[in-house]
Amino acid sequence: MPVLRTLLLLCLLVGVSKAAEPDHWAFRPPQRPAVPSVRHSEWVKNPVDTFVAAEWEKRGLTAVGYADKRLLLRRVYLDLIGLPPSLEEYDAFLNDDSSAAFDRVVDRLLASKQYGERWGRHWMDVWRYSDWWGLGAEVRNSQKHMWHWRDWIIESLNHDKGYDQMVREMLAADELYPDDLERNRATGYLARHYFIFNRNTWLEDSVEHTSKAFLGLTINCCKCHEHKYDPFSQADFYRFRAFFEPYQVRMEMVDGETDFAKNGIPRVFDCNTSTPTYLFTKGDERRPEKDKPVAPGLPEALTATPLKIAPVSLPLLAHRPELRPYVLENHLRQAEQQIVAARQALTKSSNPVTQAALKRAEFQPMLLRARTAADRAKGCNSAFGNGEIWARAAATMERQAAILDAELNLAKIDQELAKDSVPNRKEVEKNRVAAVEALAKAKAAFAKPGTQYVSLRGALKTPESNLESEASRSKPFPTTSSGRRSALANWITDAANPLAARVAVNHIWLRHFGKPLVPTVFDFGKKGTKPSHPELLDYLAVELRDNRWSMKHIHKLLVTSNVYRLGGASNVENQRIDPENRFLWRRNQQRMEAQVVRDSLLHLAGELDPTMGGPSIPAAQETKRRSLYFFHSHNEHNQFLAMFDDAPVLECYRRSESIVPQQALALENSKFTIAMSEKIADRLGVRLGIVADTDFVRAAFIMILGVSPTSAEIKACEESLAEFRSAAGKPADAAKRARQRLVHALLNNNDFVTIR
Repeated sequence: MPVLRTLLLLCLLVGVSKAAEPDHWAFRPPQRPAVPSVRHSEWVKNPVDTFVAAEWEKRGLTAVGYADKRLLLRRVYLDLIGLPPSLEEYDAFLNDDSSAAFDRVVDRLLASKQYGERWGRHWMDVWRYSDWWGLGAEVRNSQKHMWHWRDWIIESLNHDKGYDQMVREMLAADELYPDDLERNRATGYLARHYFIFNRNTWLEDSVEHTSKAFLGLTINCCKCHEHKYDPFSQADFYRFRAFFEPYQVRMEMVDGETDFAKNGIPRVFDCNTSTPTYLFTKGDERRPEKDKPVAPGLPEALTATPLKIAPVSLPLLAHRPELRPYVLENHLRQAEQQIVAARQALTKSSNPVTQAALKRAEFQPMLLRARTAADRAKGCNSAFGNGEIWARAAATMERQAAILDAELNLAKIDQELAKDSVPNRKEVEKNRVAAVEALAKAKAAFAKPGTQYVSLRGALKTPESNLESEASRSKPFPTTSSGRRSALANWITDAANPLAARVAVNHIWLRHFGKPLVPTVFDFGKKGTKPSHPELLDYLAVELRDNRWSMKHIHKLLVTSNVYRLGGASNVENQRIDPENRFLWRRNQQRMEAQVVRDSLLHLAGELDPTMGGPSIPAAQETKRRSLYFFHSHNEHNQFLAMFDDAPVLECYRRSESIVPQQALALENSKFTIAMSEKIADRLGVRLGIVADTDFVRAAFIMILGVSPTSAEIKACEESLAEFRSAAGKPADAAKRARQRLVHALLNNNDFVTIR
């Protein structure tokens, strides 16, 4: 009994400890900390430097020297636009001795459209961008045409849309801006979680990755039981899930295309608003506790005030997308194409089939207009008169179209029977009897048309599961939305939220400095690692929040700091005190992401196609577009990118950095790399003209590696060039071939795939 009492007491104490856990550093709203005083204030350029220098002084660390100017320029180019500078850009920067030279470079890069492509890929990692995958044509995961969301990300970054606004649009644009399809592209974030075979898996992904990506929390860890570390109960998981319970996915028609398989905007909407959320006993979906439905809510550790959730009344075009003007125009354009085709066929042959086809094609525009008129009148009697009259007119037109369809079908059968030889004549004659009966029924229906007609479709609902019926998919879209996700989105981006801004700046810092301030980028909870520079983290979080959540503002603050300019040299005493460089006394080297490797090769060769946006490019297709436009899914990914730690499809909050033989082989042997090395060498040759090997080597080093070669490197390269020419025998282009091989060798230098 004493042992049992002790265990019970310990359990109670653990419960008290978890209840008090809201005092955890990450659950307290960030306050702007006072900028510390440092002894070497002359070294400081902005507050980032001050916070870092203060940590040096506490530990007896000293900063190493600054990076070479060329290396710094290459670093910031690769950081901000994912492409290296040209020789002309290197020269311009080296020749500009003004104190504002680097700031001007930064401003220009942040204003470049290529900034959105570079940082779009970073956030696509965090937000789990993926094109659809499944079996054959069946979409099982994500959605077709997800590139609309990708383009929204790039455009939003280039326009410096606030991070908070981006989050709100991704989670709830359909509620906050229900009639704005441009913003609704953002909800591709939620459409990507789609999984046709299991709705619970779909919603659990929404909970897990929304909490990890925007809050740095592992709420998914309490699906089956209380969270082992953080003050979250199992009920908290299901309360969080309830925010997402009603949402479904649909494909919105776009201007210029009627075929949803060819194009459309995948977006979300609340569909089954009355569907309850149940807690699953031990997380087992087969054991829902149906006597205790769970309402949407947040863990008490994060907020003491319940969210105010109110249903959202949707405007007409949001729940009746068929009334968007371009829907009718799209169909009319298609109908006109069919009329033209029928007329052209008639000029070649005047047989009855072609005449019946033209008659049917010419009737289609009238039918389309009648359907749209009836759709507009439906529920809008004051503006359009009696809706029943319009519906009857549309129904009458449909019955007439049915007669024309039946006549066309009968004409085709008669044409077949008129042939000299009909192998299956009995079957065709049987079909003719059925066709005659169908025509008679169509004429009888025309006499009593009724009011039923087929509306045009402005959006197509994605199946909720592989078992959903077509009747369920065809139900009218709801006129209201639950308001749950907009309430969640507004809370996440509220200035008082302790996590959103911290998580965002931590991701930005990671990608500029190679290591995050909080190493566990998706776990700011008790199990996560404490920040190396807590005051700096809070300063940056407040700076983001108080400057309209501008990411460009944070980028500029970071890359114009003196900490960012540091070189990578070592220091014996610093190495002893801080061997992992946790306190940033030197530059951390970073491996290029897969996309940057490939894009840099194309860019240096002058081959990069700058075209932005549009449908994803098949992963195996040869293209000179930037790599983020490749199709990226569980089934399909580009093989060259896969060699260099491309983003995993299921989760990628932080890229891995591997060094494996396949990478060296890809740079050494791939046709792509060899072709680019030849074009780079040729491009250098055109720029330099007839020059000595020494000048060519120097220019190649700067162009490819961002550094000027040492005398020893020049000598080694000159000797190699001589060997390459000798090995080539005496062909006319031996010198050219030798320089191409040298460029190829430099592309295989580790410094090429490293951001130093």
